[in-house]
Amino acid sequence: MSFIAILLSIVFELSIKSLESWRQFGWFSTLTDWILLQMQKSSLRDGPVAVLAILAPVLLGVWLVAALLGHAWIVLGFIFSVFVLLMSLGPVDPMRQAHDYLQAMHVGDTAEANLHAEALCAQPAGDDPVVTAEQVKQALLIRLCENILGIFFWFLVLGPVGAVLFRATCLLRLRYDGVQGGLADSVTDLYRILMWIPARLSVIAFAVVGGFVETLQSLQHFSDLWKRDSESLLIEAGLGAIPSSTTEDNQPDLASVQEVLALTKRAVVAWLTVLALMVIAGWLI
Repeated sequence: MSFIAILLSIVFELSIKSLESWRQFGWFSTLTDWILLQMQKSSLRDGPVAVLAILAPVLLGVWLVAALLGHAWIVLGFIFSVFVLLMSLGPVDPMRQAHDYLQAMHVGDTAEANLHAEALCAQPAGDDPVVTAEQVKQALLIRLCENILGIFFWFLVLGPVGAVLFRATCLLRLRYDGVQGGLADSVTDLYRILMWIPARLSVIAFAVVGGFVETLQSLQHFSDLWKRDSESLLIEAGLGAIPSSTTEDNQPDLASVQEVLALTKRAVVAWLTVLALMVIAGWLI
């Protein structure tokens, strides 16, 4: 059932472009602000307890609904799981944003391209299109894991609760990125824990659907597979898996952006293929 839910979420994601506008997480920011306000006089506010306090009501609510529907109305429980999974695949579709960025760059609409780059990178685009193209490549590799593959992994492991846990953690990570303090450190620690396995599985997918030898050679040491932080590992392995390209000086390397986009699409297909084989094997056993 989990595999079918993932397939349906992909079908809806590809069919309904307006889904991105539905994924508004302002309510989560409001909830975070309110909980931190209630804890402002507590010494526990700047640490892991605060992170738990933020995540607990959301996870508990999803778990209760999923448990009640799954027990009494299986079909409604399945629909709820698909809905939660679909809402967790976001806030934006990284591959769609990268595609729209490339389309805008090819027609010379830099302003439109920057809008898509900002949505993908979650930061303002600079004035240098060469730098922006590099940022798009790196962000696409990270967002593939954060917005798609990581969501699928934790959905398979923990169901709707897992998908929401991973999405909420990524939202908190984005909010506290670059912030100093115990709360930000706790968010980063949780993010690294949840990203560790999906990132390594993503790297394996890059090696399988890209250049296997080139992917491994892009790593300085084989131990980087388990020692490196997930984001830098995804970037180095992903860029190593695509063919090298040449471009004119002071011109954005759009060819390599296209190669990274193609790599991410193949990685998703590889994941789905493996899941399908696991399901078939389960039926045969």
